[in-house]
Amino acid sequence: MKSLGIVAIMGVGLIGGSIGLALRQRGLSDRVIGIGRKPARLRKAKQLGAVTETTTNIERGVSEADIVIVCTPVQYVVEHVKQISQYVRPEAMITDVGSTKQTIVEGLKNIENGQFIGSHPMAGSDQGGVVNAVADLFQKRTVVVTPHKRTSKNIQSRITKFWKSLGARVVELDCKEHDRAVAVISHLPHAISSVLSNQANAKQLLLAAGGWTDTTRIAGADPELWLAILRDNNKQVVRAVDRFLNDLHKFRDALDSDNSRVLLRYLNQGKQNRESLGN
Repeated sequence: MKSLGIVAIMGVGLIGGSIGLALRQRGLSDRVIGIGRKPARLRKAKQLGAVTETTTNIERGVSEADIVIVCTPVQYVVEHVKQISQYVRPEAMITDVGSTKQTIVEGLKNIENGQFIGSHPMAGSDQGGVVNAVADLFQKRTVVVTPHKRTSKNIQSRITKFWKSLGARVVELDCKEHDRAVAVISHLPHAISSVLSNQANAKQLLLAAGGWTDTTRIAGADPELWLAILRDNNKQVVRAVDRFLNDLHKFRDALDSDNSRVLLRYLNQGKQNRESLGN
């Protein structure tokens, strides 16, 4: 496959590191530049092969880049892209990997240089950091891209090619539609998992097995990271929580009244929806 050129990654953690590993293992870039604030973490990323060179200086890291991927927490993405746009070439493509999109896309309608388009890889782990990065993280996973109405067709084509080259399936959504969807399939599950993890006492936790660990696994992710995500998408998450509580109350009432028909409807539909994923 043709080289994607020079790629700069700001924030070489789980996602950024996995992008770097995928690029290098697939021979898609000879220069993958890691940018960050902490030299020790950058050295680790280079040692693990996620990047070919590192820098703590944004200008030095992005000035020659053809593609820049911002992999920092959602509350910093707009600021970081604006900083990057001061130093990139006009034709450079800039994207991010944030779990929320409306605030980011609407905050980056106009930048100095480069062309921005939002991305959200629907891949990850409750275990963060570059030490947990893997080259096949995006293989057969969905990446949502969220162009603005001003986004050029060329940039839309380039971002699709980029993610597909890492093995992903690309879906295009409006940023508002994206945030509504992830509130249900990502942010609500995390909220439920976290609250559920608080329900058992120490003695009860001694009995915890597969059902508990499977359902609460994502509660083990970085709390500060998830606080920022939930706050940024709070309106959509509140709507999703309200719908969930409405159904949970119906389930509770059916259980209280021994209404097997309603209970089975929820249990069967839940089973069907889960099995439809095929994994």
